[in-house]
Amino acid sequence: MSGIRSTFLLALGTMALRVILFYAGVTVAPFDFIPVHLLVLVLAVYLSGHLLLNHDPSRGLGELFRAGFQTVFLYAFLISLFIWTYYKTIDTTSFSSYNARLVEGFVEQGHPREEALEKVTSMYNATSYAAITFFGLFLVGSFNALAFGVLHHKVLRRFRPQ
Repeated sequence: MSGIRSTFLLALGTMALRVILFYAGVTVAPFDFIPVHLLVLVLAVYLSGHLLLNHDPSRGLGELFRAGFQTVFLYAFLISLFIWTYYKTIDTTSFSSYNARLVEGFVEQGHPREEALEKVTSMYNATSYAAITFFGLFLVGSFNALAFGVLHHKVLRRFRPQ
């Protein structure tokens, strides 16, 4: 198994978990699922380096970095594409209810309802959330790829049978 295949399977598992939770009636706010993505991303980056060194123990630090970055990009891309699709087709009321609460707060502060609704809707929607998720996961995952690349290269390589 390669790091790309394991990342693809982890992403599919995360997507399935999100859909299962929705259909089970468990309400998870959009930003409350981010820790799950971060944990899976750490596991995916670790597995990419581990599987690369299992395949060829002579791989260098640059190749470990590349494998980690490929993993991070794939996971961030798949999850952001899924998130956009999920909030556009499956959970269509999540952002509207969240935005309604925000608009009420702005109206209580004295802002006009139409202006508050326009600004809140343009900021909190499926597209912006998917973009934020992609760049956030890619940024955090890139640091993970660097850290795990060094960890695999300097520390964990010593514990591998030669």
